[in-house]
Amino acid sequence: IPGVADDQDRRYYAITVRPQVFINLVPDHVIFHRMYPMAADRTIVECDWLYLPHVVESGKDVSRSVELFHRVNQQDFDACERTQPAMSSKAYAKGGVLVPSEHHIGEFHTWLQNKLEVRPAH
Repeated sequence: IPGVADDQDRRYYAITVRPQVFINLVPDHVIFHRMYPMAADRTIVECDWLYLPHVVESGKDVSRSVELFHRVNQQDFDACERTQPAMSSKAYAKGGVLVPSEHHIGEFHTWLQNKLEVRPAH
């Protein structure tokens, strides 16, 4: 992608657009995730892999890069599905236990809890 410097090659960047968009940036493409909560126990996730037009037009095989991130996504989704049945437990009343390396999930929990707080009317 134009503008990616040599020292940024092979790096990964991500941004969360609250409440339901994750954008993952790698040197040659962007992965755009949208999450649609359907119920307390069901979310639909749509992922698009975005490449520059000349990459698509060239017919370049991008299947390996798509497969890699798809595999990571599937592992994340499987972990979410395994924890979902216990979400009604009192252990999760304040968000449960989060892995420090997933700090953005903790930040999302804090943001959501603040949005859900009942504030007195003025």
